[in-house]
Amino acid sequence: MGVIFDFLGSVFGYVIWFFFDAVSNYALAITVFTLIVNAILFPIVVKRQRSMSQNAYVSEKQAELKKKYEKNPKKYNEEVAKLYEQEGFNPLSGCLPMFIPLLLLSGIIGAINKPLQNTLHIPQEKIVQAVEVLPTVPELEGKLSKGYEELQVIKYFPEVKDKLTMMNEDELADIEEYSSGFNFCGIDLLKKPNESKFSDMLWVIPVLCFVGSVASAIIMQKSNPQNNQMPGCGKYLPYVSFLIIAWYSSTVPGAIGFYWVISSGIGVIQSLILNKYYNKYTINAKDEAARCAWLELQESKVKKIK
Repeated sequence: MGVIFDFLGSVFGYVIWFFFDAVSNYALAITVFTLIVNAILFPIVVKRQRSMSQNAYVSEKQAELKKKYEKNPKKYNEEVAKLYEQEGFNPLSGCLPMFIPLLLLSGIIGAINKPLQNTLHIPQEKIVQAVEVLPTVPELEGKLSKGYEELQVIKYFPEVKDKLTMMNEDELADIEEYSSGFNFCGIDLLKKPNESKFSDMLWVIPVLCFVGSVASAIIMQKSNPQNNQMPGCGKYLPYVSFLIIAWYSSTVPGAIGFYWVISSGIGVIQSLILNKYYNKYTINAKDEAARCAWLELQESKVKKIK
């Protein structure tokens, strides 16, 4: 898993650094990056939305067939196959787009967790030496935490700059520029919400992560009412996962949670727009229109023959 994070993080690191170098602020850079990525992936999102709406429509038709051929499983399977062929429906067509947000998040985590390696692309031997310097700085006693060593070189750069003798001038300049760009509206995105004071306002990030996830779920339920038909406590399971997302975003640097907030916000807006044009009702209407056009064409052929 670490290899995947490093690979994607290295790729995304170049892109994030490009935008950061242009705007000198991580929050703005990640916002621009997310907007552009979503614009590029918009056709895939449309395809996924159409697939989900078509799935809701086909599921209703399939339920009718199941009721009709309850005592004849063979006939039911044949009719379902005909239904899929008639609607051009592939049950697996919407699976790939579901993995894209996870790949994006993996790349962002890899770029943020290891900024020296994946974003600034500093040689590994220099990074090891820089990390070993941290515990030797008296001012950092009791402030260091495990797991984010490279990020802490960025965070505490003013305190350790004089000791980073293994870095050349260009590398020091890049680190200094990057370390000064994680302040957004007074919020230090290098800190972790669960280790910050209430006045630091970092608690806003996990709250917005939860709100964004819930909003997305509500929109999805409206576009596909069958999601509400899960038995028992199953309908509440997604909200447990949203709490896990909120908890996770509180345990990592705010920069990672900030990406999730921006991405979720854009996703909610996209869903609101797409649900207006791609839902089971519009799919139904289009299918009916296509069927009527086909019948009219067949009737016209018959009249010509006569």
